[in-house]
Amino acid sequence: MTRYYFVLLMMFSAACTTNTEVPKASSIIIIPQYGSFYENGLKHGQIMKKEISHQIQNWEQAIKSYLNINRDSMSNIVHKHTNFLGSINLHAPEFLEEINGIADGAEITRELVLLYNLGEEIFNYCTANFESCSNIAFNGMHENTLAYNQDLPEFFHGNGQRIILQHKEHYVFTMPGCIALSGVSTNLAVSCNSLPMLKMNKNALPLPFYIRKLLATKSTNSAKAFVENVPLTIGQNLLMINHEWVVSAEISKNQTKWISVAENEFHAHTNFPIKNDDYKYEIYKKPNCSRYHFMDSIRMELSNNPNVDIPKEINEICAQTPILNKETYLRFIVSFKKNSNPHIEFINPSTKESIFLKF
Repeated sequence: MTRYYFVLLMMFSAACTTNTEVPKASSIIIIPQYGSFYENGLKHGQIMKKEISHQIQNWEQAIKSYLNINRDSMSNIVHKHTNFLGSINLHAPEFLEEINGIADGAEITRELVLLYNLGEEIFNYCTANFESCSNIAFNGMHENTLAYNQDLPEFFHGNGQRIILQHKEHYVFTMPGCIALSGVSTNLAVSCNSLPMLKMNKNALPLPFYIRKLLATKSTNSAKAFVENVPLTIGQNLLMINHEWVVSAEISKNQTKWISVAENEFHAHTNFPIKNDDYKYEIYKKPNCSRYHFMDSIRMELSNNPNVDIPKEINEICAQTPILNKETYLRFIVSFKKNSNPHIEFINPSTKESIFLKF
């Protein structure tokens, strides 16, 4: 059976067994995930075998070129100089099984796929270079909305395909071989902006595992309790929304700063902290982010227009330069109306294809 027909068979099977309408877009690969964690990873690895191999090869070459470290050095960071694995085994051991499944399905060593999934932690351990993701949210009286542009270095962009891991109650947005970049569940949408200028926690849970655990929470209170009680490895802004909540958390080793968004207010964020001042170095304390200033000016304009179509307008903001740029890997916009499942549009900026996702 060719890989193409195998993918179609998996998509058709999911549509029949879950009554979920599976959309079609040639550059957006939906991988149903209804087995064990290992089985889900195995399917991911088998379907995306070629892409995973290419992606990891590009990533390893880029790490070596930029940081001048090899695979042994990365392994030492993970196994000897941090307690990433200890935290994973404490809080999210099931996702190690998924990574093992991806590795076995793609016929790549489990250690290499693990290092790849910890790539941002390894990068953050070695440097504090700036990154470029952007999000904007609105807390409405009857509808809460989030638009997010997730930017990644161009060596991750591969052949232009984007991956959605389809679970019963959540979608995981990711790249070949990775367990999570962002996502939306029936209860929560999670977007993340790296804050590499903030202090990292070498004994905490790595970001991909953190996102997956958040997507599995069942309520606003459980999501907030998770953030407050489980430490996160790298400085990060998590902008989260659901039916009753629009909140931004700026997390670092020594601080978690919450930014609550009041009713009828907008909130915009990029890769620079607004409240958290747990900096690695003094030099990073006064950034000048053109993306944030652009979104903030638009936010003020929208705030003065009570008749604006919020989802349409903030989606258009994220389709403009400098928010949309050559590193924008994926986009999504999600709206939670009271007492209904979220409305989700997933966009592949590389091909400009988009799909609407349902539960």
